[in-house]
Amino acid sequence: MSAGPSVTLDTPPRIWPGRLRVAAEMVVLFGALAFADWCWAGWSGFDSYQPSPLWIPVLVMALAYGTGAGLVAAAGASALWLLHGHRAIGERDYLDHLLHLSAPVLFWFVTAVVIGETTHVRAARERRHRRRAEASARNVARLGAAFEQLAETNRALQAAVARDEATTGHIVAAATGLTSIAPGEREAAIVDLVSVAAATRDFSIYRLRDGEGRAWLVGPEAQGRVATLPPTLRLALRGRTRPLTCARVADRDALASVGVIAAPLTGRDGGEPVACLVLHHLPFHEMNAYRMAELAELAAWLGPMLDEPLPAPRLAHPSRVA
Repeated sequence: MSAGPSVTLDTPPRIWPGRLRVAAEMVVLFGALAFADWCWAGWSGFDSYQPSPLWIPVLVMALAYGTGAGLVAAAGASALWLLHGHRAIGERDYLDHLLHLSAPVLFWFVTAVVIGETTHVRAARERRHRRRAEASARNVARLGAAFEQLAETNRALQAAVARDEATTGHIVAAATGLTSIAPGEREAAIVDLVSVAAATRDFSIYRLRDGEGRAWLVGPEAQGRVATLPPTLRLALRGRTRPLTCARVADRDALASVGVIAAPLTGRDGGEPVACLVLHHLPFHEMNAYRMAELAELAAWLGPMLDEPLPAPRLAHPSRVA
């Protein structure tokens, strides 16, 4: 209901001021011509002047405003011409006098149409070029904003790469440590590779055996976490192949006070889990299907590696490999 009145109120201010301006200009032009005809042409409709000054409003209106204003000006010029032109008959016969009266009127109307339509075409072309220029300016602004965003993203990625410790050399060095005979070096290599693969350093690996789960390896930021898994989490891990996550309502009770994700690690022959990888902290928006798939792949890689003769369960805090 409110849209109608708003259009009705907004449309006249865009149309009528232009029409009133054209009408005022015509009144001024024809008033000046009538005054000049009365003062200097003897009120004869400029019959003795060639070319007639009555062409002026027709040309001005057609060139400035188009066909409509040109036709109105042609009608006004014709009225002034026919009002006084019939008085100067002289020695001409009727047909010659009729041609004398009608020829200027015909020329004025034809000229108003031709020049007016040309003006409309030129105005439409100017509007089209203006719209294209505005669209090009908007596109250039969008491209500039996109370039700035890409440049900012590139700078952020370069900074992230510069700060990232998971360089190729570091990963190769950590993987080489997996073949070390020394237990400490081997454990440190596992911690480094898990930190890179899990994209977090706040994790713990719990060894499941003898009916309990004790922390075996912990990440650099996981000191002080629980050293023993609660019975509810151990029961929840039985027969599980996919990670438990607090994003799933059914898993929240088992993960309470332990972490946000627990991935069971099975041995080479499958069966029951031999260990459990627990991520103690992770942003909620990262606990998506993609992260779950990554953790499942990590568990498939890490489980068989842990299913080997290992030292007695102990809480270790290995240092990272330089």
